[in-house]
Amino acid sequence: MQAMIEFSEHETTIKGVVLYYSRKLENQFAEDLVLGVNDITSANEARKLTQFFWDMADQAAEDYQADEELEFEVDLESCMERLMNIFIGYTKRTGFNQQWIEESNRINST
Repeated sequence: MQAMIEFSEHETTIKGVVLYYSRKLENQFAEDLVLGVNDITSANEARKLTQFFWDMADQAAEDYQADEELEFEVDLESCMERLMNIFIGYTKRTGFNQQWIEESNRINST
C-alpha cells in the first residue's frame, strides 16, 4: 500500500516550498517523496526524511535571516509548522513515527 505525503489543494505553496528546498539542498530522496515518486519503506528512510525536514527548517531560517527572496509569498515559520505536521502525519501512516521522534530528538539535542 502506498502512503504518499499528502498536500491539500490549499497547500500547493507549501508543497512548492518543500520542492524548492529539496532542490536547493540537492536532496533527490525528499523531492521524490514529495512528488509521489516513492515512499519511505524503512526506518533508515524515515530517518533520512526527518533529517531533511530539519535541514530544510535550518536553511529556511538562514534564508529568512539573510532576507533572501523566495519565489513564494509565504510565512516561513507557519509554513514549517504545517510541514512538520504533514511529515509527522506521513510517518505515522507509514509506521515510522518512532524514527521521526528519535531522529528529531537526536538532531535537536545539540
